[in-house]
Amino acid sequence: MHVQVITGDGPDGENNRLRHIKELKAWFTRPAKIVHAEAYDPAGLITILEVRAETERELLVLECSREQIQAVLEWQSQTDDFIEYENLLLHLVRKQNPNGESQ
Repeated sequence: MHVQVITGDGPDGENNRLRHIKELKAWFTRPAKIVHAEAYDPAGLITILEVRAETERELLVLECSREQIQAVLEWQSQTDDFIEYENLLLHLVRKQNPNGESQ
């Protein structure tokens, strides 16, 4: 499993983040490859990622909290030896607060 965390940190962070998200959305041909993290608690997010990993090899996860990102990173370390997750690529987009900073 490969995990990429996308944040908006830095002086030009929000612009870079939005550009990166638009590029990723354009890359995905089906909307089914997008997960909206705000609909899940950390454990629920792991559950839905496990389910989606059965049919998808790459997922864009929008609006992740710090706790959700931590849970995914822990899940990654726990499943290092699982062959079914070997080629899974997760793009975790960090939730932004109203000021454009990563939460």
